Amino acid sequence: MHRLARTRRRPIARGVPVCAAALLLAGCGTDPAEPADGAAATPGGHGYVAGAEELGEPQLQLAYLDEAGSVHGVDLLTGESATLGEVGGVAAVAGDGRFLFAASQPAGELTVVDTGTWTVDHGDHVHYYRAPARVVGSLDWSGEVRASSSETLTALFSPDTGTGVVLDRAALGRGEVREVARLRGEPHDGALVPLGDRLVATTAGSVVGLDGDGEPLPGVEAACAEPRGGSATRVGVVVSCTDGAVLATETDGGIAFERIPYPAAVPAGERATHFANRPGRPAVAAPAGQRGVWLLDTRARSWQLIPTETPWVRAVAADDDQDRVVGVDATGRVVVLTPGGGTTAATEPLLPMDRLDDVVLEVDADRAYVNDPGSGRLLEVDYADGARLARTFRAEVAPAHLAETGR
Repeated sequence: MHRLARTRRRPIARGVPVCAAALLLAGCGTDPAEPADGAAATPGGHGYVAGAEELGEPQLQLAYLDEAGSVHGVDLLTGESATLGEVGGVAAVAGDGRFLFAASQPAGELTVVDTGTWTVDHGDHVHYYRAPARVVGSLDWSGEVRASSSETLTALFSPDTGTGVVLDRAALGRGEVREVARLRGEPHDGALVPLGDRLVATTAGSVVGLDGDGEPLPGVEAACAEPRGGSATRVGVVVSCTDGAVLATETDGGIAFERIPYPAAVPAGERATHFANRPGRPAVAAPAGQRGVWLLDTRARSWQLIPTETPWVRAVAADDDQDRVVGVDATGRVVVLTPGGGTTAATEPLLPMDRLDDVVLEVDADRAYVNDPGSGRLLEVDYADGARLARTFRAEVAPAHLAETGR
């Protein structure tokens, strides 16, 4: 079996909290933010940090960067734009709904940016916060970055090196990059994803359960040939394998693994890889090569292959009620489908076909967002209203990287 090696815990990674004027959405300072009209500041609560205000609706925004690391934001409530600053040359960016993790170019460093808007979802109730944006700090890094967070942990993974880093989520919110664990393995196209206070990790041939300090949970391991990314759902964490998926769920004693096999053998080019969903949904979606789209329902433990008119390059499971999937197809359209009805709506071709590998698709409860790297636009599509192009935002720099935060 392939194994992960855990290095000694480092109390604080290289880098210090920075209140950079160039990286502020809502001002900078030590005084708590003043509440907006109709909003009440809160002295504490789930997910609260000093200087934040709790508001009655999601504080959604689009954060985007060019390859030179110029950071900008669009407030989706007001449509207003802000210049957020400079973080240096960027090779890759990942977001977790609040923080941006920007891997430097040339390699060697990962910069963490707190965008200042986030949601804390407790299932039966939700908290929405806004605070000044800031650069939190940096840590040693090389290669692509994948990021995922729970309330207590943030996990980063580099498929190029096989390195995983676990950060203290509460410390990030306070402006500190505090490493809990650093894991070293073989380079592979895998994942490191929090599951509550524990972690689900991949090796080159398995899925393993770890405690919150990155230590292996005894006997918690499942074979997984050629893992290809992992994703959190309302049910647990799901990892793609050649013969289907492994689903990790929380138990009283730790983590349990279940296999969800494909309904029939699937060629390598039609595998579901790099699942995506709207945060908190039980289903995940992925393109199925030239054939269509895979939808994996982790509640029902079942797969569906949904044929499409054209191949898709991006696919995101969007909702529970209609099982809608939103995607970008090979012609540059934003497309919406349901398992029973197939394609239900599509835009005109909006995106350059020769730049589709650079397109990022973000989906929330109401709208879908894509960057147009060819013309420097950010597009908002109402996927529930006939894939209507709702708004177009002019990007101040070429939007090579995009993340929606505040959700």
